[in-house]
Amino acid sequence: MNPYIADLLDQPSALRDLLRQYSKSALGNIQKKLSSGTFDRILITGMGSSLNAAYPAVIRLCAQSIPVQYINAAELLHYLNGMIGSRSLLWMNSQSGRSAELVYLLDNLKTIKPTSILAFVNDVTSPMAARADVCLDIHAGAEATVSTKTYINMLAINSLAALQLTGGDIDEAIDDLLSVADAMETYLADWQTHTDELDSQLGEFNQLFFLGRGASMSAVWNGSLINKEAVKSSFEGMNCADFRHGPLEIVSAGFAAIIFAGSTLTAGLNRNLALEIISHGGRVMWADSEPDPELPTLLLPKTSDIARPLAEILPLQMLTLMMARRKGLQAGKFRYVGKVTASE
Repeated sequence: MNPYIADLLDQPSALRDLLRQYSKSALGNIQKKLSSGTFDRILITGMGSSLNAAYPAVIRLCAQSIPVQYINAAELLHYLNGMIGSRSLLWMNSQSGRSAELVYLLDNLKTIKPTSILAFVNDVTSPMAARADVCLDIHAGAEATVSTKTYINMLAINSLAALQLTGGDIDEAIDDLLSVADAMETYLADWQTHTDELDSQLGEFNQLFFLGRGASMSAVWNGSLINKEAVKSSFEGMNCADFRHGPLEIVSAGFAAIIFAGSTLTAGLNRNLALEIISHGGRVMWADSEPDPELPTLLLPKTSDIARPLAEILPLQMLTLMMARRKGLQAGKFRYVGKVTASE
């Protein structure tokens, strides 16, 4: 089997491995410092899919009293390093623990060192793991090329850590994530049917956007990334509100969008945008766990709020397989990059 497809199908198993090994005690020292007011800010950084996976955690962490900043590691390294203070919690995501920007960032923490460095990696022998004050293993196992298992597990462990640091019920969350692992397994067992249905529903298009808000932005951004990586297709991921601020002008026949319903807080706003795009001649696929009476719907597994972002990436993964078939490519095969980005 294509190694990329094998990794897609292995996502539920990898997620279960993480959940079985999640240690509530690992964050004990970070939790004490947060509760005692030791930190004056939380800086969350990474690159690519590792950074995309952090966004639901960012939203959850904003429920506590100190500011949370979400920053591309290259920008933090070269332009925004003044954000790092002596009372910072520096939260670093890297599947390999060897990404150039994060390693160089650690090298530059000489004049002002943050209070604590919290790292999430898939390789506990990596330089980033060795230099962190606290390191959590995402337990995704070996991965061939494009981020699949590592994205899902990074998203899950970041969400659990954020929930724990804000006083949430970890046992309930783990149960919810185990349930979504089962739902993902059922969905992926029928991956060929999902790919065929997506092909039929999307039809021909000239432009394709992924749109959402809130925690759905992880899927929006990462779906755009993996389609570029896996099948060399440049589809744009954007916030629904940003799309209204100008890009709506590009809608015409040949335009298509996959729009995530997401949280009930803003699902109505997203749906209004979907209907408006259709009124201007574009095509919309609505991604939700319930069929919409007016919109063609890509059905997602029913989940809790903490688990929804994991399910939302599924149709965009199926899109990579659909596009590989349309373009006659082997999905997930790199031409120019490697699994680890070791240079800037």
